[in-house]
Amino acid sequence: MRRRSFLGATAAMLAAPKAFGGGAPARVVTLEWTATEIALSLGVSPIGCAEIAGYKTWVNVAPKGLASAVDVGRRQQPNLEAIRQLQPDLILSSRYRHAAIGKALGAIAPVYLIDDQSNEGNMLASVYESTKQAGEALALPNEAATLLVRFDEDMEALKSRDAGTVSARKVVLAQPLPGVPRLRIFAPNAAICGVLSRIGFADAMDMPPQPFGFTTIDLEGLATLDGETTLVILSEAIPEELAHSSLWPLLPIVANGHIRQTGPQSWPFGSTISLMRLTKDIIGKFA
Repeated sequence: MRRRSFLGATAAMLAAPKAFGGGAPARVVTLEWTATEIALSLGVSPIGCAEIAGYKTWVNVAPKGLASAVDVGRRQQPNLEAIRQLQPDLILSSRYRHAAIGKALGAIAPVYLIDDQSNEGNMLASVYESTKQAGEALALPNEAATLLVRFDEDMEALKSRDAGTVSARKVVLAQPLPGVPRLRIFAPNAAICGVLSRIGFADAMDMPPQPFGFTTIDLEGLATLDGETTLVILSEAIPEELAHSSLWPLLPIVANGHIRQTGPQSWPFGSTISLMRLTKDIIGKFA
C-alpha cells in the first residue's frame, strides 16, 4: 500500500475531534514533542508525555506545564500500559510517527494524530496545519488561531525591525551529527528556513525540497560555499570533528569569519514558539 493511502486508511480508524462531544478533553496524553509544545502553548497541561526529559532539554516550551505529567516512554515506542493506566480522554500525537500504532492507541482512548511532518512540500505550512488540528482536537480552535496570528505578527515585526541586519544575507543552517565530520543542513522547505525566508534571509544553496527538510554535507561540500555565506550551526560549539580537520580553517566561510553558533535550545523541528525562539537567537548572532 502506498504511504499516502496507508495514512488515509489509518486516519479513518482514528477519532476525530467531534468524538469528544464538543467538550474540551481534560486528560490529555501527548506522544510527540510537537504535540506537547502545541498543547502547552494553548494552556493545556498533559497528564502524560513521551520523553519528558528530552522535551525539557531540546524544546523546553512552557515546561512548568509538565510538572505533574507522567513519562510514558519513548516517542517512537510509547508504553501502552502506562498510557492506559492514566485513563486519558485524548491521545494527541504525530500522524507520521504513530499512524502505525493508531489502532492500538485507539483501543485505549480517542486518538488525534496531527500532520506535523511532511515528506514533501512546505513544512512551514505543516506548522500552521498541525496547530489548527491540535486546536480542534483540544476544543481550543480560537486559541490556536490566535497563536498563529501571533506567529505571523512576530515574523512581520522581526522583518521590519531587523531588515538592515538580515536583508538578503545568505545563510546555511546546520546541525551537528555526533562523531562524524558532517553536518545536517536544512533545505528551503524546512520550517525554520521558511521562517528565515519570511523575515528576509536568503538561501545560500540551490537545493530542492528534501525529505524531512534536511540532508547532510561534508567538509568538501562546505568548501563550495562562497565567502559571503554564513554558516549557522545549531549548537553552542563547533563540532570537534570539523574544527580539528586541516581543511576547516581553509574554508571560505571560516576564513571570512562567517560562522555563527546558537544557544543550547536550538530546536528546528518544533511549532510556533520554539521556531520563533530559534529565529530570534539566529538574528541576534548577526547584530
